[in-house]
Amino acid sequence: MVNPTINENYDTPEGFHIGPHHIKPLHRDMPVLSLAPMAGVGNWVFRLLCARLGARTVGVEFINCRVIAEKSRRTEKLLDFSDYAVYERTQMSLLAAQIYGNDIDLIAAGAAEFEQRGCHIVDINFGCSVPYLLRKGCGAAYLQDLDRLYQAVHATVNAVSVPVIVKTRIGWDTESINILEVIKRAEDAGAQAVAIHARTVVQQYKGKADWTWIRMAKEEASVPIFGNGDIRSYEDAVAMTEQTGCDGVMVGRAAIANPWIFSGRNHVGRTDRINLAIEQLELMAQHKGNRVGVLETRKHLALYFKELDRNSETRKKILTTASLSELIEVLCIWREQSAENSGNDLRLRDTDANALAWGGTG
Repeated sequence: MVNPTINENYDTPEGFHIGPHHIKPLHRDMPVLSLAPMAGVGNWVFRLLCARLGARTVGVEFINCRVIAEKSRRTEKLLDFSDYAVYERTQMSLLAAQIYGNDIDLIAAGAAEFEQRGCHIVDINFGCSVPYLLRKGCGAAYLQDLDRLYQAVHATVNAVSVPVIVKTRIGWDTESINILEVIKRAEDAGAQAVAIHARTVVQQYKGKADWTWIRMAKEEASVPIFGNGDIRSYEDAVAMTEQTGCDGVMVGRAAIANPWIFSGRNHVGRTDRINLAIEQLELMAQHKGNRVGVLETRKHLALYFKELDRNSETRKKILTTASLSELIEVLCIWREQSAENSGNDLRLRDTDANALAWGGTG
């Protein structure tokens, strides 16, 4: 495969480039917002909803390089990139498939499989801080061996023709912050963007993210920099962009409760939340079947409607009804009874005209 070169002039008045892809904000006065890859969340249904709402790239839940060759139903679900066809048609987002593991050859081979299945970008995870995976030499363990990190990026870049990016942390602990060196090694190996979670590995998700390192990384890097960490609202994303100069903001856990963050909103009316919940349930049923689709969507429903009293009858029905049809009926009745009517926030942009009618096969 051709080894892509870094575009040294990626900055433009409207966005930036990752390889051949020109990534623009949803609106000129907004930062570029992307959906971070999240285990147990980043299936094609949630990716599609976030893309439609404004996420400019959408991350696949990270996938172990060792399971990609397995012929199992679970692996096929993880590797279901069928939403890429919508992004190809509408140009509303890019699909970034994330891989992790401790075998460099398998990472490269897995990346090639990702490309064959339609991803626009391959993302290597060097940031996962789960102790079990660190002990196996995966994720952020690479931050303790930058020669190995370089080799993993270089092998992957040579295995695919799509851009390769990396997601990482600022260092192992406060005494060994090495993010600037990580970026240099990743660039030298051919990475075309770096996403930085501004915490150390030891911190995991505790304490405060230190955005100062994102700013310093942006000043030093010759590739686009995505910032990540402590983004709880749209205003946080704006603040990170202003304080660090980062090219884009990667939104993780905040998007689970508020996918509308990608269109610049923290609060939407109940009718719009119900509409999205119904569509998400229907698409998840297509993707994983009625029973599993309902079960896996509940975590979103609890957050979409967190204003409900824990003992309210409506909340109990939403979070305990196992039948897809009955649950949708509960939501439809609640929508009709609701006095709030703010209109439909989910009206599609012109470029998304075909997305609503699309249903993946899973």
